[in-house]
Amino acid sequence: MNLGIYIHIPFCHKEKCDYCDFYSIPVKKNKSWHTLIEKYIKTLCAEIIYYSTEFQDHVVDTIYFGGGTPSLLERNHYATIVNTIKNYYAIALDIEITLECNPDHYSLNYIKELQSVGINRFVLGVQTLDKRAHEYIGRKPKPAGREIIEEFCSIPDIISCIDIIVGIPKQTVTSYIYSLNTIIQCKPKHISAYILTFEKNTVLSSRVPHSEKFSNFQRTMFEKTITILTTSGYRHYEVSNFALPQFESRHNCKYWNFEEYIGFGAGAHSFYKQRRYYNSNLNDYLNNPIDSRIEDVRTIKDIAIEYLMNKLRLIDGFFLNELYIKTNYVPSSGFKDAIEILIEKKLLQRSIIEGQDKLQCTYEGMFMLDSVLFELMNSI
Repeated sequence: MNLGIYIHIPFCHKEKCDYCDFYSIPVKKNKSWHTLIEKYIKTLCAEIIYYSTEFQDHVVDTIYFGGGTPSLLERNHYATIVNTIKNYYAIALDIEITLECNPDHYSLNYIKELQSVGINRFVLGVQTLDKRAHEYIGRKPKPAGREIIEEFCSIPDIISCIDIIVGIPKQTVTSYIYSLNTIIQCKPKHISAYILTFEKNTVLSSRVPHSEKFSNFQRTMFEKTITILTTSGYRHYEVSNFALPQFESRHNCKYWNFEEYIGFGAGAHSFYKQRRYYNSNLNDYLNNPIDSRIEDVRTIKDIAIEYLMNKLRLIDGFFLNELYIKTNYVPSSGFKDAIEILIEKKLLQRSIIEGQDKLQCTYEGMFMLDSVLFELMNSI
């Protein structure tokens, strides 16, 4: 059985970006930082070792370093973590190991150093090339330039991935399309394009523009993103994700497909043996990483809702019988009626493949996904 490993690096440089709602703690790289990170790595490895006996019958085929800002760490930190995993877990020969990197930490030498410890997929958090948009979202790292992106995408033997944000106030259609084409010309293997959201409890939430005009602007920008990327050879395989053939994120697909993964580190989440867990804050974690792990107890209904929330993000959708197999939820007549209504509204579409019902969002349904999920959730 395959297993994904997610490792959370809960630190970011100096201060958080205004739009970020992930668990992260701003730090300054001084003497106390070096003491903190050494303690964190030691605790992280102890947690990794502790759970290894529980997964002796699994093969780790993906590892993902997220944050926070994973690129704050150095080669020796990652060598310690990766070697600990390799020493205590069975590892797939074709393992995918991903690391998120900020442009202001990027250098060719840094990527090569991390390659040498086995990391083979890198996500460069470009977000926007537009200076005005960059300032609006309070992005702390300096903007990436074409030279960095071009060099990054030309590094041999890595899977180069770019993250961008779509629909930022201050963006113009012209400047955005120019930026997107600039990135495409550099030929990254994967592009994640996220529509800007104004999450609660973020600095950016105080700037949310409440208007239908802005909603239409965001939709227009994302529609143009889809058209440009798909005509450039990228497969739109998940609402926000586009890949050249064979370069989809295997690790992230575990989340959307309800496959098992275990999270290590403060604030990390896990899903295994049909149960979800999350690790507590940094102080609790450093005090006792095992006791800091808390089960997120859910009902069968909760699990079924989670399944729908993940699977309907996939462009290919899912087979209805998988809903029962994965969650033990038996669809009610109300749920079946809600599906029929959404099909009539052309927000969902059904196909029959080898006698099995397959359900997926239509193009319009993808843009109305929150409404689709609301209707389904209320019928369960």
